[in-house]
Amino acid sequence: MKRKSNIKIRHLNVVKNLYKIQNLKNTSEAMALTPAAISKACIEFEKIIGKTLFARTRQGLVPNSIAKRVVEASIVIEKEIDRMIMDIDDLSKDKNHITLAFQSHSITSEMMRCVLDIVEKGDINFSVNYGSREHLFSSLLKGKADIIFASTYTDFLDERLSFEYLYKDNCIIIDRNNIYSINYIMKNWENFKSKIWVLPVRGTAMRDRFDAVMEYNDLKSPKKLIELNSPVGAGTLMTHPDTIGMSTLSYLQSTGHKFEASWGGETHSDLLLNAGIFWRKDARESVIKTVEFFKNNMKFGESIENMDIFLRKKVM
Repeated sequence: MKRKSNIKIRHLNVVKNLYKIQNLKNTSEAMALTPAAISKACIEFEKIIGKTLFARTRQGLVPNSIAKRVVEASIVIEKEIDRMIMDIDDLSKDKNHITLAFQSHSITSEMMRCVLDIVEKGDINFSVNYGSREHLFSSLLKGKADIIFASTYTDFLDERLSFEYLYKDNCIIIDRNNIYSINYIMKNWENFKSKIWVLPVRGTAMRDRFDAVMEYNDLKSPKKLIELNSPVGAGTLMTHPDTIGMSTLSYLQSTGHKFEASWGGETHSDLLLNAGIFWRKDARESVIKTVEFFKNNMKFGESIENMDIFLRKKVM
């Protein structure tokens, strides 16, 4: 017990850096400490545990298996300290502060409008974060987020969560000149596979659905690929004559897309994503009330299933 109580975080930091760099002088520069201080901390730790961690050679410090085990433990300890700090922040957080996270851009405008309405009333303050679907659900289940908005093409089943659909969004393929259905692209893949594809990163609902359709049709992923975790910058990429990408109609509408391009495929959207709101079943009362406000006040237009009619209206 005495050995354990004598171990300090600074000892672990020194050992971890020495293990990585394996040179006393370079480690001192990396940690902004003198070589003497680095050496002293390492020797102190070796005396505490009664074991040697490094072989001192002319080429540098060569770590042994004990040093490796110490480094592994120090990484775990650091992560636990980080979690502890986050938990302390969460426990001390104002009960009228809610953390939102979103992955679905199709509902961003309505979500933000409702956030503004709630804050104007002076009842709730918000933190709003953007992330991948996997990160969002992990944050919600761990209590790091109170409410998330995400797209799913299959139901997300977890007995700890509640969920309600808000909106069905249409997925399409678009290039500089045309808009296509997913089905049209699959049927004519030979004409499109050599293009530069701009797709969401894996883990997003839209990308997962695209990959599933590709696999179902026994097609390989495009060789020329740019993956984005955010639509920021996508507009610049899509001005190139050889790029083609995936989007939702609602996002194109939100960007003010003029739809002057012609409809280059079949006249029906063949891929819909369900955008919805998720929250924990054990959420506090203020979160439940906020969820109800979102559900009752977020307004969406009907999903567009006949693309030809939609485009004619936009051009007119």
